[in-house]
Amino acid sequence: MFLLNYSLFTILLVSYSFAAITGPLTQDFQDWLKSNGYDKDDFVRTDEHSTQGSYGGKTASANTISNTPVIFIHGNSDSALKSSASATGWDNTIDYFLTKGYTEAELYATSWGDTSPFNAGTRTHNCALLTRMRRFLEAVLAYTKANKVSLITHSMGVTIGRKIIKGGNHEASDGSCNLGSPLNSKIEVYLGLSGGNFGLCNCEGGSEIASATCNNKDGLWPGDSCGLNILTCGAQPLPWPCSNVQYSKFLMKMNADKTKEADYVFSGWSHMDDLIMYNDIVWGRPTSQIPTEDGHKIYDIYTHMETKELTANDQYTFVHDKKIPN
Repeated sequence: MFLLNYSLFTILLVSYSFAAITGPLTQDFQDWLKSNGYDKDDFVRTDEHSTQGSYGGKTASANTISNTPVIFIHGNSDSALKSSASATGWDNTIDYFLTKGYTEAELYATSWGDTSPFNAGTRTHNCALLTRMRRFLEAVLAYTKANKVSLITHSMGVTIGRKIIKGGNHEASDGSCNLGSPLNSKIEVYLGLSGGNFGLCNCEGGSEIASATCNNKDGLWPGDSCGLNILTCGAQPLPWPCSNVQYSKFLMKMNADKTKEADYVFSGWSHMDDLIMYNDIVWGRPTSQIPTEDGHKIYDIYTHMETKELTANDQYTFVHDKKIPN
């Protein structure tokens, strides 16, 4: 999840009811990763997360894949599976998909950071992170031998997922890298929940100095002005006409690429998001709305984490049925 104000995390320290979902990646998938040059990527992530650092894989190499495999990408300070009260992972969604006939061989996740809220402000879309997550996407495609996979992403995972699909050159805080050719032809459905596609208003006005996550290169900086509007990113309505806002270079380049991330692209967000705030609005537009989307669903009362935790049935409808839930 995004974290720009540590006090906001107190809102998230509540208990939810989770099914008993445990990882890590199956031994069959771990053996395949080692045999195919992925062992150093540590997709298993038992270091901090124990069994909750990853999920997915065949229980035997003979398992067949019937459904389009789904890859889950969590947000800032979260994890693949529930590892704390605030790092709630994808347990609810995975459990729901299992009840709908999916198997462990068709559902995949790996943790991409630690879960400390005190480190949340240090995380960016850097080359090390994007290269590793791109390799995970490529590994799942190769391991399952599926023609296509689908992605369900949340929070900072939305922009991570979009970039690893689009590929190409990337200028980041840790240097330059090339993520490879676009993989959009290999993605059936892309679902982004509560993402910061146009930045976060909590990052405006010098916050990029205090928080690396807010930087204007590979972070979530929304721009400090738009026309005559200055430091009023979340105002509704804006006092003055607004166009051609300059925001994070990473986000601007990605949004300028109008190639769809998948055959079907969907977004979801909440008017009551307690981390994005401002009714999800950044300079007059919903920041969670993916520019290439086919459609979206808006929730009235869910918090930032609840858009992931309490929408498993909708996520299934988006991905399996390829339509917007009622």
